[in-house]
Amino acid sequence: MSKAAKKADRSKLGRGLSALMAEITPPEESKPAPKQATKPAKKAAAKKTTPKKTTKKAVAKKKTAPKTLSSPAKPGRGVNMIPIDKIERNPDQPRKVFDQTRLNELSQSIKDKGVLQPILLRPLPDRLVAKKKLKTGSKKDFFQIVAGERRWQAALKAGLDNMPALIRELTDQEVLEVGVVENVQRADLNPIEEAMAYQALKDQFGRRQEDIANAVGKSRSHVANSLRMLTLPALAREYLSQGKITPGHARAILAAPDQKALAEAIVDKQMSVREAEVWARRATKLKREQEGGIDKKKARRDADSRFIEKQLSDHLGLRVDLKHKNPGGTLSVKYKTLEQLDDLIKRMRKM
Repeated sequence: MSKAAKKADRSKLGRGLSALMAEITPPEESKPAPKQATKPAKKAAAKKTTPKKTTKKAVAKKKTAPKTLSSPAKPGRGVNMIPIDKIERNPDQPRKVFDQTRLNELSQSIKDKGVLQPILLRPLPDRLVAKKKLKTGSKKDFFQIVAGERRWQAALKAGLDNMPALIRELTDQEVLEVGVVENVQRADLNPIEEAMAYQALKDQFGRRQEDIANAVGKSRSHVANSLRMLTLPALAREYLSQGKITPGHARAILAAPDQKALAEAIVDKQMSVREAEVWARRATKLKREQEGGIDKKKARRDADSRFIEKQLSDHLGLRVDLKHKNPGGTLSVKYKTLEQLDDLIKRMRKM
């Protein structure tokens, strides 16, 4: 792939919802140029034309409100009023957790003022149409949320029948990319949701860390550190999702020998990130010292065993293996012929 193609691909990934929403922003009307102080020449005055009058039809067209759909909506640039019961959430939406207090506040605002910004939808994918067992003609009436699920949930709470929406034909990859970029830029995802979204872009669509970083406006190291959060034990991931620990705490946990124990200690003792880092370093140092002590004891015990084996082998003239495990062990004597066995038995009887 050429550099220009790669650049265009990254640009597509990072366009976000704002680029899609910008299509409905009405263009600013051009203002007439200010009159010049000097008098115009007679010839120029003769060519002066009368400005076109704005017809009533044109004014009415500008003031037309978003239309409520009575027939299947087609993807386009206009804003449509879509029946709420024809809208479905995207199960692959990166954002999984919504603050209920803020959701209730938004619902009350929608009751008072309505939905001020349209949500972004796409026609329901064919694979989901098959699951719903819809008729061929009715599938165009159903839509899936690309961006704006919180507004949709709040509108449901507010009891709205219809809500404004843009409809776009988007692939699964584009839907995921728009969701990740928009939520990360708005800081709507918790650290685990963010990490899972990055991982999905890597696994499903082969995005590199560098591509993802460029798209969301983060450094590559931020994306790499975010992905590391998925290696935390389940309890620590749960705490991180719930906001009981921070990404700084999570990095300290990853460095600890007993990650679950540190996660529990951080929550129980309300540790700061600095305290968690100190705890991790001390625990790592203690583990190394204990492992070093065990290795020294093992080496000393092995030396003693080899000394005894040599003494017995010299005395019996046979190979001897000694395996000592407190409080006992095993002693093996190997012989190659029956004569060696008879000789060993005679020696043992004389002892």
